[in-house]
Amino acid sequence: MRFNRTLSFLGNLLIIFLMTAPAQASSILGEEWEKFFKERVTFAGFIENTTGLSIAAGDSKFTTSNRFIMNRFVIQPEFNFDFDERVKLFISWRFVKEPRYNKEAKDRRRNSPSLQPLDNTFYDEDSFKPWEMVWDVHPIDRLSLRIGRQFISWGETDGLRLLDVINPQDGTFSPPAAANLFSLDETRIPLWGLRASYRLVPASNTALEFIAMPGYDEAKKRVDESAPTAGRWAPHPETRMPLGRLFANPIGAAPVVIPSISRVLPDAGDNWRLGGRVIHSIGKLNFGLGYIWGFNPQPGDLTFKLLGTSLGPGGTTIARLRLFNDRTSIFAGHFNYPLEELKTALKGEIALYPSKPFNISKYPGSSGLKAGPDPRHPDGITEKNTLRYSLGFDRPTYIPFLQPEDPWRVFNLSFQIFQSIIFDHEDGIRAFSTAEKIKQVSTSLTFRVSTGYFGDTVLPDVFVGYDPEGYWLANPAISYVPPWNEKMRLSLIAALYGGRNKFKSFGSFDEKDSIFLKMRYQF
Repeated sequence: MRFNRTLSFLGNLLIIFLMTAPAQASSILGEEWEKFFKERVTFAGFIENTTGLSIAAGDSKFTTSNRFIMNRFVIQPEFNFDFDERVKLFISWRFVKEPRYNKEAKDRRRNSPSLQPLDNTFYDEDSFKPWEMVWDVHPIDRLSLRIGRQFISWGETDGLRLLDVINPQDGTFSPPAAANLFSLDETRIPLWGLRASYRLVPASNTALEFIAMPGYDEAKKRVDESAPTAGRWAPHPETRMPLGRLFANPIGAAPVVIPSISRVLPDAGDNWRLGGRVIHSIGKLNFGLGYIWGFNPQPGDLTFKLLGTSLGPGGTTIARLRLFNDRTSIFAGHFNYPLEELKTALKGEIALYPSKPFNISKYPGSSGLKAGPDPRHPDGITEKNTLRYSLGFDRPTYIPFLQPEDPWRVFNLSFQIFQSIIFDHEDGIRAFSTAEKIKQVSTSLTFRVSTGYFGDTVLPDVFVGYDPEGYWLANPAISYVPPWNEKMRLSLIAALYGGRNKFKSFGSFDEKDSIFLKMRYQF
């Protein structure tokens, strides 16, 4: 602990040094270094506070319902070093403090004593390790290398992820699909790695890209792999035993006890993430085709295996479970195409998962259980080829009656459809942590509209999602940017969820309805 504090202190000293580097360089290193810092080093970043209040009815035992749920402070300084045309360095630190943690940890211990308490770093980030540290190197004209702790994002979607699965996301920041609260860019967790891009011939419209990330950030246990089981954005209050429904909820009186859930992380020598794609354009059509070999970080893709059951005291059934995030292969494609006559941009993504694992169970189960092991799959796992795709469009549109003072101000419209198709579907395939069926074809729709008023000082933005099976989400926001200081932004944001079933789709977060006040200063 003392060592970590020392590193944090040294990191803060380094930041102070870099912020005052030009003056120090002049006095210590001379005029040449002073010129370098003035002309080739830039400093930026932001300070942000987000305060949240739950407005859901919730569960009587879940004491954070209708209460203060978030008070998050973020400071992120950023530095750019432009050494020459072929070598650049970007480095940033992120410091996150969540005072709300202590209350949430107490609630967790009181409501679910069998669950391990969250450690003190689940929400907080205070480390000497840089958040991003990226070297951009161009050894030859057609070759670009990016080396360091970085973000890699493929795809075209907005609000929901499909191909954007290379970097994990910090599931402590916001509920799912809350694009106006924290964007995907804000919640990704950078990973150490190499990204290489090579253009085949000079001025060519064809490029090859290769990525390699030699590590599974085990120390960062607050990534979204933990979202289904811990933290404020777990689908249900922890009093509901979120990992128990697949083999729990007895029809009779004998309950199922899940004393512990072990987790398998990749071995040190088997934790690489690799990928490659070709990017090409034909006329106005831009597209990419590639392959990803790694670990899918989306929480909905996690599965657990049933290691066995035994009879416990009082007629209880004891189930031993192990959480898995197995190797994942993804054949990927994406495109965008402008329809200039219609002032519309088409976009799409596709991902094919060979032998994707799913949880499967028999329903109803034996021995008075609502769900239980399927005799065909005693470990609770079945593998199916799965196809996911999205199609969408973006279009600026005039709506004069909504802009009476400025009828030439456009509204930015975006529509997307997401579908998942499970080939050779079996009855009994169910969502992680619930006994709800997953159909062969699942569909979600999103719509987004944004505009500006009063010289873009007032900025409304509404993001909505809909599942045709009867589930919905709404994420409206309105921001104010004062005309005397465009670096400041004050936002009021809501995250609302609903549906006919609280254990499926967007309905899983029906008890997470919240409102937020977000203040940000960009420097």
